[in-house]
Amino acid sequence: MGNKKLSKKSVIIIVLAAVIALGITGTMCFLFIPVKIDVDISAIEAVGSRVEVIKAEGDRPTSIYIPDDEENISSTPLKILSFTDTHFDTYRKKGYFTMKYFIENIQIEKPDLVVIVGDMVTSSTNRARAIQLCEVMEKLEVYWIAVLGNHEGDNVLSISREEFVDIFSSYPHCLIENNKKQTANGDEVWGYGNTQLNILTEGGAVSQSLFFLDSGSEVSKDDAKKFGISDESYDYVKPSQVSWYKERAAMLDEGVKSMVFVHIAPPEYADAYEACPKTPDGALDIGVEGEDGTLASFGAKREKIGCSEYNGGLFNAIIECGSTQAVVVGHDHVNDFRIRYKGVWLCYNRASGYSSYNVVTKEQSDKLIQGASLYIIKSNGEIEFGDIINGERFDDSQAYKLYK
Repeated sequence: MGNKKLSKKSVIIIVLAAVIALGITGTMCFLFIPVKIDVDISAIEAVGSRVEVIKAEGDRPTSIYIPDDEENISSTPLKILSFTDTHFDTYRKKGYFTMKYFIENIQIEKPDLVVIVGDMVTSSTNRARAIQLCEVMEKLEVYWIAVLGNHEGDNVLSISREEFVDIFSSYPHCLIENNKKQTANGDEVWGYGNTQLNILTEGGAVSQSLFFLDSGSEVSKDDAKKFGISDESYDYVKPSQVSWYKERAAMLDEGVKSMVFVHIAPPEYADAYEACPKTPDGALDIGVEGEDGTLASFGAKREKIGCSEYNGGLFNAIIECGSTQAVVVGHDHVNDFRIRYKGVWLCYNRASGYSSYNVVTKEQSDKLIQGASLYIIKSNGEIEFGDIINGERFDDSQAYKLYK
């Protein structure tokens, strides 16, 4: 009897050990085997580019322009197609639709520059997906640039924010810069991928200067304590970045306009929304100007504005410098408004990814509104805004089924 009992115990022990071993093996596979984006790069048809690039030299930032028939700099408007919050993560089915519409929108619009406003490649073991994104853009042969979001590098098994920028900048069609910037007094500028990019027009004049700033992830414990805010607050653009922006903006010729792309909205986005005229049901009153000049020209606020609890002073610097006419952010997936506040357009780029929350998962709509945004830069620096909703351009019924 004793031997039989021992045998049963042995069987139980063996079974438990096997279950534990399988569990550990499965966990290790999940954690350490890279999940790639479901895309056939070899099948992508190239778009090509009419853009010429002049690399940065000394104090002169990298510049891009569209040549005329004689290879001179033309006054042709430059088209920017911008995506945000693609969240290429470990959900391959959802990532498939994100990439499918990402590629197809680029092929349809044939932009001169693609901008991604953060939270591009997220979750664990994401090096392979970061490389895939670069390879997709190389196959499309379109120039692109990006800012880091709060989810780049926030996973313990993610590559670092510095590695993201190093990988992206190593590809010929990516214009992000991986060198550390310095202010005039020699201070190192905080963050990764801070970049200035000039758009040139006829005669070599700058029609628009684009600033791309790293807004970080979560506020540091030291800053939380210093400023008396929650240590779960979103991060903010740091003083060294603000100084660098002000110095670079001051170097622009008089009258030259600029734009700022940053993932996390400055707190003034909330101020602008509060100042905007509303309809009786509380929605933005589109096209109606407030007494202080605040005006909503497009979109809606569908969630709390996810800004930092601390104001780092970026918007005040923008007002002080006077060149920036538009700020573009991502981060909040279902906000898409565009509000003119104190003379500056505060814009939400339309969210593009299918892996994270959206209006359907938040039970705000039975139609998906992911897509992209357009910014047409004219030779005089004026911006023409455009909006793309994938469901109005493609049959997104299969993507919709992923949430039902």
